[in-house]
Amino acid sequence: MPRWLTPARGFVASFALLVAMGTVALQLPGVAKPGRELRWDEALFTATSAVCVTGLVVRSPEDFTVAGQGVIMSLFQLGGLGVLTFGFFLVILVGGRMSFFGRALVQSTLAEGPWEDFWPLLKMAAGVTFLVEAVGAALLMVAWGPEMGWLRAFGWGAFHAVSAFCNAGFGLHPASLMPWRGNVLVVATVAGLIIIGGLGFLPLTDMYDRWRSGRRRPLSLHTRLVLATTLALLIGGMIGIGVLEWHGALQGIPSDERAAAIAFQAVTPRTAGFSTLDYGRFTAAGLMFTVMLMFVGASPGSTGGGVKTTTLGVLAAAAFSRSRGHRRVNLWNRTLPADALASAVALMLSSLTLVLLATLVILHLEAELGGPFGGDGSFLKVLFEAVSAFGTVGLSTGITAQLGVPSRLVLVSLMFLGRVGPLTFGLALVDRGMPGDWQQPEESVMIG
Repeated sequence: MPRWLTPARGFVASFALLVAMGTVALQLPGVAKPGRELRWDEALFTATSAVCVTGLVVRSPEDFTVAGQGVIMSLFQLGGLGVLTFGFFLVILVGGRMSFFGRALVQSTLAEGPWEDFWPLLKMAAGVTFLVEAVGAALLMVAWGPEMGWLRAFGWGAFHAVSAFCNAGFGLHPASLMPWRGNVLVVATVAGLIIIGGLGFLPLTDMYDRWRSGRRRPLSLHTRLVLATTLALLIGGMIGIGVLEWHGALQGIPSDERAAAIAFQAVTPRTAGFSTLDYGRFTAAGLMFTVMLMFVGASPGSTGGGVKTTTLGVLAAAAFSRSRGHRRVNLWNRTLPADALASAVALMLSSLTLVLLATLVILHLEAELGGPFGGDGSFLKVLFEAVSAFGTVGLSTGITAQLGVPSRLVLVSLMFLGRVGPLTFGLALVDRGMPGDWQQPEESVMIG
């Protein structure tokens, strides 16, 4: 293995290669319907959105043939698992041996600490993925079968199940899931797939091992933090959406559908991208609240993006500990290492800076090129789009297709960085052999 090909570079290169292959595939004959062929920038945007499991689109799903829908589904399935993780698992499955390069990469992607023998974790990850997707596809087929016929329902069920579990947000209807807002089975199935896919493989494995062993051993700190933060965000999301949009996007919706819509819209900003409400009707407060949910995203080692639930959990725990006068961060009778807090702060600040810088660039480009979103009142919509791209969410107020090509390329970069950035950043922090890591004389500064 060449010295320059570090695990982080290999991971980024593999995603870039998959995006390039997807861009070419989406321009092949038979992928789009006659007269609706994709330009190069539209193919690049769609391929990046699929590989990075984002869900932002510049073309209607009705523009693609069944073959084109299959290409998109393959891209977000590979992107959700992580192309190298999936590849190394296949090597193990056929009896090959994994290199140290592969071991370091898979550890950084799926685990929060070193594993003595982690190939069973890879096997578990792929097994859980395909099993959960199969169950979800069957439930969606049952829900849609009487309405659209069983054969078509089978294809729709498989597509949406994979998209939901991978937190991709791609749908086959131009209005996402709004036509089935009152269908409890559809909404509950998609929401369940999103939550399971967003928890991460390590917590799922941890909970499964505890259930299988029959012993009441404690869950790992990572699993408990993921579950607690996820639950808090879901409850807080439902309260926020319900209060802020009761007289906004929820107005006019039958009362028996409002509760399901509120619950679903608290789930989907966690990098999923499906919607049962029209974000074009959201109030400014509702959009800003959704931006906050999208920025956090899913959990480490999951199919989702964002700065991750554990980052928010660590920062919240640090703030609570500091407010009580504690020098160290303690959670459930455990003390977090100083490196964990430093990593959380660095990731949060770098992500926030990147999103704000991209928003500024898009606003400037739209203003310079005479686009519709470079003037007054555009900031929140562009910020929403930028956070949706970086968090690999896919929710939109409907402005994606109206942006100019340069602005779309900024979103392409955001989607790519949002998908691979946290992983490569985390891997770089694990590298203890970096030069220049020595102790300097300490000197304090005033904070706050």
